[in-house]
Parts: sequence; C-alpha cells; structure tokens
Amino acid sequence: MKTALPGLAAILFLSTALPALAEWNEVGHVDVRFRGDREMQDVRLGGPVEQLQFKAEGGDIFCRSVRASFGNGRDREIFRGPLRRGDSRMIDLPGERRNLRGLSFQCASERRDDASIRVIADVGRYRDDWRRNPDFDRMWARTFNWGSNLVNDWQYLGSEEFRGRMDSETRFAGWRGRRIDAVALKPQGADARCARVVATFRNGRSQPLDVNMGDVLREGQYYKLDIPGDRRNLEALSMQCRPMNGRRVTMQIFTSK
Repeated sequence: MKTALPGLAAILFLSTALPALAEWNEVGHVDVRFRGDREMQDVRLGGPVEQLQFKAEGGDIFCRSVRASFGNGRDREIFRGPLRRGDSRMIDLPGERRNLRGLSFQCASERRDDASIRVIADVGRYRDDWRRNPDFDRMWARTFNWGSNLVNDWQYLGSEEFRGRMDSETRFAGWRGRRIDAVALKPQGADARCARVVATFRNGRSQPLDVNMGDVLREGQYYKLDIPGDRRNLEALSMQCRPMNGRRVTMQIFTSK
C-alpha cells in the first residue's frame, strides 16, 4: 500500500493540472434584447470543440432554449435557464461534439437594457478541423494563435493596463530596439477600444498604426498591427485606450519576427 501512494498522488496531480491546458477563445457573440426570445439567433462555428462556455455581459439573461446543430442534420438542446451578468457557465456537450456545426439562441435580457452572450470555446484537438474551414482566415483566424495568415506565432512581450471610462495613454518601451515584422494586441479582462496607437522608431520618426479600423477589440482576440517595412527598429508604442465593458482592461503586447 505504501508503494502505491506516490503513483496515486501523481495521478491526482495530473487530473487537477489538465484543465489548465485548455485554451479559451471567443468564437461567437450574440446580442440579446429585452423580450428577444421571440426569435432565434444563430452562431456559426468553424469546427467542433472540446469545451464550451457562455458568458453574460451587460445584464442578466434568461434563455428559453439554446440548441446545438450537428453535421448529421440533427440538433439538440444543450442549455436553458438564467445567465447572470459577468458569470460564465460551462455547457455540457453531447457525444456528437465532433460534428458540432453551430448554435441557435432563444434568449432575452431580463431588463430593458440590451445584453450579450459571449460564446467561448476550447478547440483543443480539433484545430485542423477549424483550419480546413474555407472561412477560417476571414472569420476566425485572428481569434487563435496558430500561425495562420492573420495571426503569426506570437511571442508575449509585456502589457499595459487601462482603467475607467475615459481614454488614457501609456507608453510601452520594452522592445530594446529589436527588428520585428509585426505587433499584436490582445485585450484581457474586458473588451477595449483604442483611439490612437503610435509607433516610435529608432531613427526618431513616429507613425500612427491602424487598430481594427477603430472598432472594438474583443477580449481574448489577437489584433495585428502592421509595421512599415522600412521602419522596423521599434523603440516604443504609445497607446490611448479604454475598457468597453468593465472597469479595467489589460492590453497584452505580442511580437513576431
């Protein structure tokens, strides 16, 4: 019995460590209106998933029904009930998850203010299924750090935090004069909007960079900033950003070369 204990401890350690390997990314978004459960809203998926979460934002939500559709033409209800603002709900998936194709939501905000549901997934072993989807580059590539045409194999460099409802500006200078091909921003903790991002180079010149055409940066997604080919000796990045649906947002900064 004594000799078996170390092995048992190792098994227990591995069983508790495995969930940390999940890589959660937003793969869909549903805007929910007051009394909106009178209609169905569909979210198309790029492939099957290992695990699925729903997160309510903007207010409490009640779902009359959420149904999953599969490649064999069948569909099944996978959730009904309340989603409280700010809470994430793990969703039990049936055995047909390998052929999961999409979700249909019949949900309503419990108050007159609009709310939303973020669909968050761990794709896990099904990466190749998503890559084979003909719409991968157009719809989902910037969500994942898989080396696609839109998202390179990014290396984490640092982060800056933004708080409050007003834009605030920070200057990140952790580049050490390195030559790079691209920079990516990834908001964590909330969605974000950046009114201005300016790159400063070793030769003293500065240049504004486009950030998702001024649109909202969704939490957990990578957004690539193209650096001019003749000015890649980056010295600093000045960012003027703010959180959109929370008190603070951490903007993670990645680089590739």
